[in-house]
Amino acid sequence: MTILYLAKDTVHRWFTRASSPLARVLVVYFLSLCALCFLGSYVISAKAIRDKIRSRGGDLVAAFFSLPENGQSHCLPSQSEAEKLLGADSISIIPAGSASIGENRYVQIITYDFRRAAQFMPLLSPSGGPALLYPEDEAPLPPGPADVSLIGEGGESFTAMVRHLPADHLLMRLQQNGALLVPPDMLENRGQKRNLRYRRMIFQVNKLENAESLHHVCRFLNRLKKYEKLEGSVSSAAALLEEMDIILGNQTQCRAVFCLGIVAIVGILLTALAGMEYRQNEFIYTLMKSFGIHPLLLVGTFIVENLLLVAASFAGAVATFMYSQKIIVSQFFKMGQYSLTLEEIMPEIQLISSTLLFCILVSSIPIMVAANRQIGRVLK
Repeated sequence: MTILYLAKDTVHRWFTRASSPLARVLVVYFLSLCALCFLGSYVISAKAIRDKIRSRGGDLVAAFFSLPENGQSHCLPSQSEAEKLLGADSISIIPAGSASIGENRYVQIITYDFRRAAQFMPLLSPSGGPALLYPEDEAPLPPGPADVSLIGEGGESFTAMVRHLPADHLLMRLQQNGALLVPPDMLENRGQKRNLRYRRMIFQVNKLENAESLHHVCRFLNRLKKYEKLEGSVSSAAALLEEMDIILGNQTQCRAVFCLGIVAIVGILLTALAGMEYRQNEFIYTLMKSFGIHPLLLVGTFIVENLLLVAASFAGAVATFMYSQKIIVSQFFKMGQYSLTLEEIMPEIQLISSTLLFCILVSSIPIMVAANRQIGRVLK
């Protein structure tokens, strides 16, 4: 009965003094919407920068190694080992000279070691022979057979199958001008085994968070180079990502300032309105305490009331942002080609909701103090 009376009293106050709940709803709604737009713009900016860096090879680590005489390639990580140890997709090729296609077109010959056979065999021709691989958007030749001539000793001619691969295929990111992929036994049969000591490797980080994602791969390869006594080099765009991390580091400060602003505005509003409404009904609440009602029940009523109003307002702000973000982002931040999923904006939602919850708890402190005043001091 007590809870029913308090709920009825709350609804009655909402209808008789509609300005109080309306003020809380509108202030929280518009503040939350502004915060989501502002913080969302930072998330979109970071996403745009990462996509731009990724499109320019910023998520790649390139390595070139020369194996010792009679060295074995088993010291280099296989595709599955790179995925497990480094969290990166990888590809390893063996440069093996050049070939001519027609009169004025040349292409690099590449092959692979047998540990990578499962990765490369699907790229060969259907018969398992050589294949000319090109990015599909820049392919100079249509799919089908093409005559190829080796440059150098012998100058043999043979037929290779032209195949088009997606431009974002890892091999095409390493060989942007295309490549002639030949099985390793074909080169060994032609006496070119001495040229197969070199390895070009490329690692694509699956989840590019910051520069540390690339440093992790670079450290592994440099240690491998040192311990296995390999000659070569390792390079990446980690320095560029470090600069990006510094720029995006300002986002933390902006988030902190925004949260402090929300705490100040919403906290003051909720505290003032809750205190005013409690004082207007203090005599009734004191009588209820004299009948045995615990003060925490009265305090809980105001906490639940603020929680309902703030939660409804914040949910409305999130829904508005998710449905109108295309308009907001394109008109105010000029990045209309980007949009955020609920998962991507979730850290900001959690941050703002935690801030609002803190405001609700802070606003209950004056009510808690007033509710614990002695009955005689109120009724005198």
